[in-house]
Amino acid sequence: MKKRINVLLMVSWYGPRGEKPTGGIFHYEQAIELNKYCNCAIYYPYDRTINEDVVVGDDWGIATYRSKYKLENKIRNRINMYKAMKKIVKEFKPDIIHGNVATEAGRYAVTMGQLFHIPVIISEHSAAEYSGVTSFPHHMYANRVYRLSKYNTCVSDHLTEKLKEIFPKYEFHTVYDGIMPVDRVLTGERQNYRKEGLVNIACVAGFYDRYIKGMQYLLPAYKRLIEDGEKVYLHIIGGGAYLEEYKGMAADLGVADSIIFYGACERSKVYNIVSDADFIVSASMIESFGCSVAEGVMLGKPAVGTRCGGLESIINDTTGLLVDSKDEKGLYEAMKSMVRKYIGYDSDELSEYALKRFSIETITKQYMDIYQEILVQQVL
Repeated sequence: MKKRINVLLMVSWYGPRGEKPTGGIFHYEQAIELNKYCNCAIYYPYDRTINEDVVVGDDWGIATYRSKYKLENKIRNRINMYKAMKKIVKEFKPDIIHGNVATEAGRYAVTMGQLFHIPVIISEHSAAEYSGVTSFPHHMYANRVYRLSKYNTCVSDHLTEKLKEIFPKYEFHTVYDGIMPVDRVLTGERQNYRKEGLVNIACVAGFYDRYIKGMQYLLPAYKRLIEDGEKVYLHIIGGGAYLEEYKGMAADLGVADSIIFYGACERSKVYNIVSDADFIVSASMIESFGCSVAEGVMLGKPAVGTRCGGLESIINDTTGLLVDSKDEKGLYEAMKSMVRKYIGYDSDELSEYALKRFSIETITKQYMDIYQEILVQQVL
């Protein structure tokens, strides 16, 4: 019988101990899926909520290691990471370290890999514009990480090509973020969110930044649809510090009666709302991938989106319409076109396309192949 390998996910973002993960939820879901094929644990080296230097527990079915982190205690942070890794090596015995984001956890993943003689794979989730890899010191950090890792992946084709330009010495491969199939999310009774007699448009966006999701372009573009007499209704899903600001903008533009802001929602509710829409829209200025758009297409909805990096891996002639980012007029014209065209898209074809490319089962199998390839190379 083939031995199950042990994979340690070293993550840059994760939720507090004892709470079901919301921050870094994709790491948790990836770990759950990987556990079908290997033994997977999570190590979060940036926990600002714990008092002990190292904490170990079973968090919602996943073995989870945490080390205490305080920004001002750089030396102590590294000592805690080393202590945590010693414990992980003794108890979990990882065959592979899977670091996420080169300039964050990835920096320490390759260091721990060197110290404990464990091969490392890096997955890049952060857009180059955000991670700072074009300038010092982050270019230096990332260069070292990509040099020492055995395999580098990126979550979109755009990010892969961008990093190839910045770091031409190293190879990068696209492995998308995995999305959860509908039948694993919409399992209970569903509510009807559809506004009858109107074309329902859904937008999923986290308001953690004032501008990055492009609401300053989407809302005025949507106003132009209303002024044209289009019978539309916009469902905006997502919470964050700037949510109230955009509620205020909707009111100032005079379109608040044609928009509902749901705030932060459980994924089952997100899927429920989007499944009741006619099409989805994203006005993002930068995306490393665009999980919510991939999920929308998987739910059978055509998409209007911007050329912002990640969405170009999702939206094409089969799945929707792309416009330039920061282009209010382009968004307006694409949404107006989609109001008339959405009915012509084949929902089953859209779902099949997204599942084949982006489902978490597909992505997990890709990672398992990469792990096996690395381990084979180790013994040659």
